Amino acid sequence: MMREAAAPAGVPLWQQRPFRMLSYTRFFSRVAQNALNFGLVLLITEETGKAVYTSLLVLALVVPSTVAGLVAGTAADVLPKRLIVFTADLARVAICILFLREGGSAVSYYLFAVLLATTSQFAGTAESAILPAIVRRDELARANAIGQAVGGAAQAIGLGVVTPVVLRLIDSRDALFGLSAGLFAIAAVQALLIGSTAAPARQEVGGEPGGRWWTAGWRAMRSDRAVLHAAVELTLISATVIILSGLIPTYITEVLGVRIDFGAIVLLPAVIGVALGLRVAGFLARRVPHSLLSSSGFLVFVVSLGLLAMVNQLAGFLGGFGMFGWLNSVSIGRFDGGGVIAMLVMLPLGFAYATVSVAGQTVIDDRVPLSLRGRVGATQAAMAALASSIPVVVAGVLSDWFGVAPVFGLVALATGFVAVANLRSGRGADRGPRTVAVSHR
Repeated sequence: MMREAAAPAGVPLWQQRPFRMLSYTRFFSRVAQNALNFGLVLLITEETGKAVYTSLLVLALVVPSTVAGLVAGTAADVLPKRLIVFTADLARVAICILFLREGGSAVSYYLFAVLLATTSQFAGTAESAILPAIVRRDELARANAIGQAVGGAAQAIGLGVVTPVVLRLIDSRDALFGLSAGLFAIAAVQALLIGSTAAPARQEVGGEPGGRWWTAGWRAMRSDRAVLHAAVELTLISATVIILSGLIPTYITEVLGVRIDFGAIVLLPAVIGVALGLRVAGFLARRVPHSLLSSSGFLVFVVSLGLLAMVNQLAGFLGGFGMFGWLNSVSIGRFDGGGVIAMLVMLPLGFAYATVSVAGQTVIDDRVPLSLRGRVGATQAAMAALASSIPVVVAGVLSDWFGVAPVFGLVALATGFVAVANLRSGRGADRGPRTVAVSHR
């Protein structure tokens, strides 16, 4: 099939203004988004002290993907994508300002989370639909890798710098929401500078599927076995991360024995691992069979997750050997050898997450028609939200009852089981791409 080159061959991605502006708007909006998400977690934890309430907050942040996401996907396919991003960013500015005037209670935190997640779903879906329209097919893997790197950097800055500094050092909730409003405003301006996002001329496979509009994304997935297989992979790893995000605050305080805001430093190696993974994921996605790349990534991810459930036991065991004896002498406040092991394990965990995410996303961007890209992306996000909605609450309840470490182990086992089942069912799904780059003169 045909796809028009979005930019002349040989021009580096970062020198292409549409891609550069898209990356900028993603970065600033995600710094604000991650800072607010982590800020809400800290505020809810201070109010309640229970993992189940933190899990409910995570649920409030992901549930809008099931309803608003389907609407957002259709909007991204039929309306100007750049306008959607711009409007959604301005809406988030208004929500932050509204919270500054009316917020302050635990109930308002949940309400704000729902509003923020809903508008963010529109922005994120439109941004994802823009990418394959402005980037040549042969650069999609690298573009996705850069996009993941931008998201990882924004996450590190939002969680590890903005929220701890503003909430702990400045001790001002209002400053956090005011700063986030400013970042969303900057992202809105940069969205306008992306330029034209009209889909390039290309012949599509199949065209618009029949049936109801809200099932179009699902039908498009089912029509291509490779796309469905990749979507399930992204759903699984996304749902696992959503579940873990509800447990991380309790894990940091209960297992590692440190303050939640300091725990962001413990998570930093995961961001480094993501960055390292992105350096090779884009390259490997085009040269290694998808099933092999995905199965290897999931194996490392599940093993790393399982090791996180027993970091203190591992530190005690390894500390008995001469070359690891230094683990017994680590004592920075309540941070000890278990924290060191956790930081070491976070590195391959992030690496594996990047590998699986880039591989799966590249398959979807490569094979899904541009006219359906928004709906497919929104459907996949809805799948992740549905897959995690009940488990995230159950995991919170179980961690309050039995401790968070056993729940980490249980999540690792469940993830591994589903990953193996999906990989077995997806055998033979690796096929050639449905679109081929071609220049039109």
